[in-house]
Order: sequence, then structure tokens, then C-alpha cells
Amino acid sequence: MAYAKHMKHGSEAGESSDSPASVTVSGRRKVSVPQVSGIQMSGTQLNVENIKKKKRSQIWLILSIIALVAGLALISYPFVSDWLNQQAQNEVSATQEKTVTAMKKEDLSSEKEKAIAFNKHLRDGSSKVIDPFDSKDTMPGNEEYKEVLNVAGDGTMGELIIPKISVDLPIYHFTTDKVLQHGVGHVVNTSVPIGGESTHCVLAGHTGLPTARIFDKLNELSVNDWFIVRVLGEDHAYRVTSTEVVLPEEVNSLSIEPGKDQVTLVTCTPYGVNTHRLLVHAERCEVPAEWESSKKLVNRSVEPLADLPRHMVFYSIAGILVTISIILGIVFAVKFHKKRSNRSHKR
Repeated sequence: MAYAKHMKHGSEAGESSDSPASVTVSGRRKVSVPQVSGIQMSGTQLNVENIKKKKRSQIWLILSIIALVAGLALISYPFVSDWLNQQAQNEVSATQEKTVTAMKKEDLSSEKEKAIAFNKHLRDGSSKVIDPFDSKDTMPGNEEYKEVLNVAGDGTMGELIIPKISVDLPIYHFTTDKVLQHGVGHVVNTSVPIGGESTHCVLAGHTGLPTARIFDKLNELSVNDWFIVRVLGEDHAYRVTSTEVVLPEEVNSLSIEPGKDQVTLVTCTPYGVNTHRLLVHAERCEVPAEWESSKKLVNRSVEPLADLPRHMVFYSIAGILVTISIILGIVFAVKFHKKRSNRSHKR
């Protein structure tokens, strides 16, 4: 009886959740097997896995935000850099105008006579015109040249305004890389832009810069179009007489022709290849009535999207495609990791 009671008591105890389980081995005896807290272990593992998933989600979210910001920066870069460059150009032009306005008439006359004398000396000499985009020959050590038409002391000679293609740019001494990143450069060994008989001023600018629009639309100028060279408070008008494409070393058409007052605009061509030079030749003319009536600068505000050069549109489209690709890549990567995590959890 005592044995039976003992067994009964053991049986009742085995049914308790806190008691060890009894297992019959080979039908002979019951072996008590402790119940390992498996449920508690599974809960801990699940908690760790959830923490890992949460961390992964946060990492992917951060990467997505970084990718989105990078893509937006890439898209907006051409517009922002061009806008900043325009503001800088406007500030330079405003400084030049302010300086000239504050000068006395006799000082302006003195500066003009100095420029005329420089052109006469150049005309009587035998200086050779060089390719403005050859960096080896863009800055001679001529101190006299540096002082001509430099009333603001910042290397600015004047302004080039081309209403047809929305250009309003400062004209700088020399054609160094630094100069051509921000405006138009005066080609050394050519007449300074003061005008007058037997002068030929050559002005150079880049095409296709990702940060600024200089001569991107110069190829749109044709015969009878006109532009303005503003210097020492005077507006000199020039009308296009011809255009041509030449090799860099072909500079014969840039020489001075007796009795003529000429300006030639130069840029590289074809776009992206730059093996040749586009020359736009123009001669002095009366200031057009439409300019006299408006007397306004054409580039003091950002141009509409439709007027952007093709290379800036290309950069923007490329930025959009890159951004979409990055976002899609992140989305697919997240889905892949979720599927992989779910499979591992089921196992």
C-alpha cells in the first residue's frame, strides 16, 4: 500500500509543470528527465533576432537616406553651380560698373588713352597670336599689359553682352584655366577691347563646362547678329560678319586688318571633342536701337530649364537615373535579406 501510495504521489507530482517528466525506458523502469526551459530559450533567441532585424532596418534606412541625398545633390549640382557662378559674375560686373561710375572724367580719358597707346604699340610690333586654350602660352610676364583696362584692380577689363544667347560675362586679362572657369578671357597679343581703327580684339570662352555657361551657345550666332563690349562705361557694338571652324594653330584670320575695328569670339568645337576652334568674326557697327532702348543686362537672373545647355540636361538626367538605380538596389536588397531571414527563422 505504501508503495502504491508512493507511486501515486509520484504520478501526481509528474503531472505538475514544475516536476521532472517520467519516461519509461524499454518497458522496465521510469527515468526522470528534467524539463529544460525550451520555451524560455526560444524566446531569448527570438528577442535577439528581433534586435538584429531592427538594427538591419535602421542601417538600410540610413543608407537609403544617404543615397537619396547623394542623388539629389548630383541632380541639382549643374543648376546650383551655374547659379552660384552667375551670382559671382554679376558681382564682378557690378564692381566694375561701380568703379567706373565713381571715376573722374579725366581719369577715364587717361585709361582710354593708355589702352589706345597699347594697341598702337601692339600693331607696330610683330607679336604672334597664340591658341587661347594652350595653357603654356596664356600668361606672359608683361606688366604693362596687366595694368591696361584694370581700373578695378581685379583683372577685369570690361563686359561681353550677347543678348541673342543670353550672355553677360566679365572680360578678364589672359586665358588661364582659372579665368576661363568664370568668364571670358582676352587673348594675349591681340588688341585690348577699347575699339578704334586697325584693331582686332580676340575673346575666348569655354563650351560645355559642368559648372557654368560661358560660350555654350556661341554656335547659334550667325551673320548680322550683334553683341556689345562694355568698357570704361562705353558700349561698343559689333555685328557678326562671318563664322568659321579652324584648327588650333590656324590663326591667320585673327590678325589685324588696316582700318577695321574687329572682335572675334573663340571657343572649342566639336562639343566634347575640342579638336578645332569655332571663330565668330564681327566688325564695329552703330549701337542697335533695341539695345539703346533697353540698356539692360541679359544674364542677371537664372535662365529657364528649357534654355539649359544640353550637357547640363545630360548631367541632370544621369543624376536622376543614378538615384533611381540606387533606390531600386536598396529595395531589392532589403527584400532579399527579409526572405533570407524568414527562411533562417523557420529552420
